[in-house]
Amino acid sequence: MHGNGKTEWTDGRKYEGQYVNDKKHGIGTFYWSDGRKYHGAWKDGKQHGRGEYYLCSGEKKIGEWVEGKRIKWIDDAEKKAN
Repeated sequence: MHGNGKTEWTDGRKYEGQYVNDKKHGIGTFYWSDGRKYHGAWKDGKQHGRGEYYLCSGEKKIGEWVEGKRIKWIDDAEKKAN
C-alpha cells in the first residue's frame, strides 16, 4: 500500500493514515481495542516523532517517540515554549 489507507485487525485494532511501501509512514492514527489511541507521526511502520496519546479515560498526553518507543512526555511548560 502507498498513500492513504486503513487497516483493521480481527482483535479490534485499526490504523488509518499514510503508508509508504506497505508500512505506516507519515501521519496516522492507531486505535487499540481497549479505547486507547495514538495520533501522530510514523516512520517505517513505527511511531516516530511527536504524537498525541489518548488513554482509555479520554485523557490526552503529548509525547515524543523514536522507532516505536516513547522517549518522553511533553509537559505544559514545554508545549507553551514551542
